[in-house]
Amino acid sequence: MKPTLHERGLALVCALTLMVAAMVIGVAVTRGAFVLLASARNERDRDVAQAAAEAALRDAEHDIAGAAGVPQERAAQFGPAGGHAFADGCGHGANDLGLCRARSPPAWQTLDLADPDDPALVSYGHFTGAALAVGRGGMPARLPAYVIERIAPAGANAQMGSFYRVTAIGFGTRTSTRVVLQTLVRLPLPARGAGGEDGHGRDGDGGHDDGNDESHDGGNGDRRRERQLPAGRIGWREIANWDELHAHAGP
Repeated sequence: MKPTLHERGLALVCALTLMVAAMVIGVAVTRGAFVLLASARNERDRDVAQAAAEAALRDAEHDIAGAAGVPQERAAQFGPAGGHAFADGCGHGANDLGLCRARSPPAWQTLDLADPDDPALVSYGHFTGAALAVGRGGMPARLPAYVIERIAPAGANAQMGSFYRVTAIGFGTRTSTRVVLQTLVRLPLPARGAGGEDGHGRDGDGGHDDGNDESHDGGNGDRRRERQLPAGRIGWREIANWDELHAHAGP
């Protein structure tokens, strides 16, 4: 028996409905795939930016420690006698570039770390001579940068050495992707000569005076606390809301 006109029309409607449903499912699957791809790309870009910021932190630590390649004039700015090099508006000269005095609001908030033309920022490798490939492939879009603030943490004393707060910014393969990291660095007092008055450990490095002479350092308890504080990096954190803090601290 031949189908009626009414039955032929119903088959067409069913076919169109199935086609539309298939198209909707296909679009949803494709859209989900693109969303996952974009998320993976953004996460990878952020990893690149974080790695670049971490590289800048290490470069700043080498700068502070006067590692090989750092000019003597620059290395002389750190330590007990170099406090004058840290200015309120941050140094812009050949030897005091990026050195800032602790104030409120702090320099890492007032400075535009994302501005490549900011004269107070120290680009990666500027003093250490280290190199970092940028601008192609999966490399950062531009060099990371940092600033160094000389601070006085609560409870610190002159015998503990100098303390510096380093803030670094790193970029992903796009300059819009950036990560800001911050660390606290301790530079101990220079080691005393072996034949000098303090050559047997009064600076906390060892020697027979540690357990007996409390008049030199205020007691064994203070000496033990100082010895527990490591040289170099003490800790670090990510400043995820740097954009907001910078906008709030700006003029």
